[in-house]
Amino acid sequence: MIAEIHNKISSTGSNLSDRLEDQLTGDFFGAMRYLPFQYGLRLVLHVVRFPDQASAATGWDDFLNTAKDYKCESRFWYRHAEGEIDLILDHPEAVVGIEVKYGSGLSSEDEESDVIITPKESKQQLARYSRLLEDYRQGRPAYLVFLAPFSILTQVESSMEGRSLIAGDVKLGFLAWQHVLEALQVNDTTGLEKGQRIILEDIKQLLSGKGFVRFKGFRPGGGSVPLTDEAYIFGTKLKLQWPLCQIKEDDYYVFNR
Repeated sequence: MIAEIHNKISSTGSNLSDRLEDQLTGDFFGAMRYLPFQYGLRLVLHVVRFPDQASAATGWDDFLNTAKDYKCESRFWYRHAEGEIDLILDHPEAVVGIEVKYGSGLSSEDEESDVIITPKESKQQLARYSRLLEDYRQGRPAYLVFLAPFSILTQVESSMEGRSLIAGDVKLGFLAWQHVLEALQVNDTTGLEKGQRIILEDIKQLLSGKGFVRFKGFRPGGGSVPLTDEAYIFGTKLKLQWPLCQIKEDDYYVFNR
């Protein structure tokens, strides 16, 4: 719905296949808007990882611990001379820009050159968005979060190593969709209102359906165990239980947890 409101999806849905990231952004963060910060966004942002953890930790933790209720405004697809970032979380104490990826990597990158490229010169997408946030923040602490599946996240993070492309007043953090889902799954919703629990359950189902459930190993009789580097031998004492059904041609099948 949020993506349609912002004209990211045509009224007929004809461009939906090209807008899956916009749809995911609107579905996930649009639903989060209906929850007090401490019951929704704080859970998600708590698992953001900063490569330069020492310099980001204090301000980031202060922001997460003091922000609550509905004081954090969501600004979707904010347009600026440097580009259009997927989401800005605007809070009186901090600004958080979030760039969302689902099936693709960065949309722009610097050309290979022997010349050292500065943060002000770089055409790389995250560099441009850091300059956007630097202009937007008005003296507040600013953070840029890159949110993507593991397969995309690790590639982008690796490409950023050893490169000083982010504006000096902006801290860059990385967040995997798989970690977002896990943070929501372990959250205790016992004390929440029924409507708030329904929103969180819908969000978890959405992310599970997108394929963000991580494999964590096998356990006899079901469940999971952590995997290590040691060898595994499957003997008669280990019973793996799999649901069985007759596979029929032309039928479709849905994975259910």
